[in-house]
Amino acid sequence: MIKKEKTAGEVYEDLSDKGEYQEAHLDKDEVNKVKSMALKDYESRKILENSEAPNYRVIFNISYDTLRELCDQLMRFKKQKISNHQGLFAFIILNFKELKFSWKFFERIRGIRNQNKYKGEDITKEMWEDIKEKMDNYINEAKKYIEENLEKN
Repeated sequence: MIKKEKTAGEVYEDLSDKGEYQEAHLDKDEVNKVKSMALKDYESRKILENSEAPNYRVIFNISYDTLRELCDQLMRFKKQKISNHQGLFAFIILNFKELKFSWKFFERIRGIRNQNKYKGEDITKEMWEDIKEKMDNYINEAKKYIEENLEKN
C-alpha cells in the first residue's frame, strides 16, 4: 500500500488537533541570538564544503539545522512554537506565503534527514548538490525576513 503524502494543511490540522502547537512570546534578543548562532554554523558549513575531503552528511545536517532553527524563529513572529519538524515546516508554508517556500522541498529535506538519522543512510555529494542551491536560498530568505521584521517589531 502506498502511503499518501500529507499536505501542509493536513499536517497543520492534525498537529493542531493534538495540541502540538504552543504559544510562544517574541523575544527579539533571543531570536537574534539563535539566528546569529545558526548563521555561524552555516558559515562553518561553507568552510567544510570547500575542504579537501568534504563530508556531505555533516554539510547537509548543518544546513538543515540552520534552516530549521531559522524557521523556528520565524514562528516566534506569529507567537507560536513546535518541536515537530514536519509541523514546523507546515506552519511556515501556511503562515509565511510571501517567502514562497515549497512544501515538497521541505518534505524532501526532512525525508533525507530522517533517512540519515534513523536508518543510517549516508548523504552523497550528488544528493547534496541537488538541494544545495535551494537550501541556501531558503536560509538566506529566512534570515532576511527575520532581520527585516526584528527592525519593525
